[in-house]
Amino acid sequence: MSKNLDWVCSSGRGTIRTFTVIRHPVSKAYADEVPYVLALIQLEEGPTMMSSLLACDPEDVAIGTAVEVVFEQWSEAITMPKFQPVATG
Repeated sequence: MSKNLDWVCSSGRGTIRTFTVIRHPVSKAYADEVPYVLALIQLEEGPTMMSSLLACDPEDVAIGTAVEVVFEQWSEAITMPKFQPVATG
């Protein structure tokens, strides 16, 4: 609950600490989104953040998977950080 906050640059990379697959929408607004993965991402710099995981089959997600940030534009004023598995190869 501190008000002593700072913006810090981040690499945008991290690993999945834990996750759940959402199969039932919380409202009609999310009906087209299910199933989707909601994950806790441990950033390389230390902090953990909650976000959705994109570009993967929910059945293939695993704890420890390396991920990278992608940004999803919701409106002119709102951009949301999401994550996707790091491409290998």
